[in-house]
Amino acid sequence: MTISERIFKLMEEREIAQTDFSKATGIAQSTISDWKRKKNESVCR
Repeated sequence: MTISERIFKLMEEREIAQTDFSKATGIAQSTISDWKRKKNESVCR
């Protein structure tokens, strides 16, 4: 399981929206969206 998969699993379990995660971590929402679409998977390993 990749880091991005773990992140999204935890977000789902804790009912955290991507926008809320973005604000809490300072990670751009577009980056999180890329992870979700596996566009930038190499960064997430």
